[in-house]
Amino acid sequence: MRKKTNSKDNNEKLQTENTGVNCGSLAGNRLSYGFNEGSDNLEGRENPKILLIIINFNGINFIGECLDSIYSQSHKELQVLVVDNNSKDGSVNFIKQNYSQCEVLINWHNKGYGDAINKAVRYGLKKYESIDYFGILNNDLRLDDKWLENLINYGEKKPECGILAGKMLIYYWPKYINSTGGLVNYFGIGWDRDIFELDKDCHMESGEVLSVSGGAALIKKGVFDAIGFFDSKYFMYYEDVDFCFRTWKYSDYTIDYVKDAVVYHRFSSSSGILSIKKHFYLKRSRFIFILKNYPISFLKRIIPQISKYEFGFIMKDLLVRYDFANFFREFYIYLIFIAKIPLIIGKKLIKKVSENELFQQKTMKMWSMVSTSTINSGMRYIPLQYLDILKNKYEKYGEKTNRIVMGINDEGIRRGWKSLLTYGNPRGRFFFNYSDLVLNNPYRGENYKYYFQLQYFLYNKKDDDLFINIDDYSFHLKLKEGMNTVVMEVPAVSLKDKKEINVSFSLQKDILKKYLNEAYFEGIMEKMDNDTFKKFVQDFRDLFVIEVALLSEDSQYLRKDLAEL
Repeated sequence: MRKKTNSKDNNEKLQTENTGVNCGSLAGNRLSYGFNEGSDNLEGRENPKILLIIINFNGINFIGECLDSIYSQSHKELQVLVVDNNSKDGSVNFIKQNYSQCEVLINWHNKGYGDAINKAVRYGLKKYESIDYFGILNNDLRLDDKWLENLINYGEKKPECGILAGKMLIYYWPKYINSTGGLVNYFGIGWDRDIFELDKDCHMESGEVLSVSGGAALIKKGVFDAIGFFDSKYFMYYEDVDFCFRTWKYSDYTIDYVKDAVVYHRFSSSSGILSIKKHFYLKRSRFIFILKNYPISFLKRIIPQISKYEFGFIMKDLLVRYDFANFFREFYIYLIFIAKIPLIIGKKLIKKVSENELFQQKTMKMWSMVSTSTINSGMRYIPLQYLDILKNKYEKYGEKTNRIVMGINDEGIRRGWKSLLTYGNPRGRFFFNYSDLVLNNPYRGENYKYYFQLQYFLYNKKDDDLFINIDDYSFHLKLKEGMNTVVMEVPAVSLKDKKEINVSFSLQKDILKKYLNEAYFEGIMEKMDNDTFKKFVQDFRDLFVIEVALLSEDSQYLRKDLAEL
């Protein structure tokens, strides 16, 4: 059981920079875990006070939608605080001009995600003494109207729950899951539970989980009282996993997933899915997390295995391919890992936490949720075309052409197309119910045959028809699961005397008649109110497209052996 402290003691403790374990606050009589009957939050509060903290960095393209969804919450007892990490895109002025009720704290230097959270929590504790929950949010989210209400209802009914997070869906693909909580394996590799699974097929119930994403979480004030602040040494990534581990080990509190609290997340909008920046900080932070949180006896076993994997697989493969730039990058990250071993382990030995200061039963439960795998992350396989790459080596095809390779030469695409990435070059684009584009006409006379070529990927199995209109020529095809290339002959007469060819795609034959709302029709989610957005999510249909082309029969890019006539 947590030791009861008065508000003065709490404030003094929380104003320190300690990001580790404050052993003085952890001693006392404890149950296995849970709260005594006299706990002041056992019965639940009728209207808890919330401070929602948004960490912003160059988020002018999406923070407005995030704030709109916050101020549309059914739970109204909330304050909003934006901490800006030295943005250069004018987002601070945008917030001040359009959301005067929102407070803004400005960091003139970007010291990282954890440092920004700590600054906001300290500010909130000082200004709002009656705050019961701190919400931690990324700026690229859209919250369901009852996100906050559902989290609070769960948290008030289960007083031992200290950190809560809901179901995170992918913003541009709202039928796919981004996260239902976080998991980690023996090598410290973390991943989102159920990522890229279909929401309708996922039946993960609410309950305790190893960790949750710090991008959309609700934290009870008592958690900060018990374990201190986020560890700012990480800068980016793993500070949320570290915070959850410490909560399991050094407090009465649990971490819980709440299935009815839904949030929509722009997947990797800030740094790209596999950008160099993200890769560096992910790996660096993973090594710090391992050294800080894993027992020394276990580190003796896994450090040699990690070294063998880094040298024998990753760096060796880069040398074989003469990719010296990425080899030295990987070697540099590994050197950071080696350099930190004596520093972090030495600190652990000096400040060794005794067994009496650990919540033994909770600690054992936490370790039981860590995956024993050292190679497999447990994620469902995600096709490569969904991912960005470390170094772009795309062949250029010109601006507008008779062959559009999505993410390379997008000049001809028009309505309905989206990328999984907000920044970076995707290997494809997807559309919702409808999309169109313009291709240059490859027509060179009636003596040639002409073909329409489409390369696509269908992630989930379904029996959809795709309706295609090429100016005056229309046809439809049955979609197949997985990666497919379709080649259809187009009558030469339909291309004659035209400079450009308009091509449209729809997953429903009469879609133009069915959808009159332009934002809904084109899948422009940013322009939808929450009610329209909910309807769109229910009707959502999509297809991932890699290439669209009009080719003559002698084109080197034509795959005639795959023709479906």
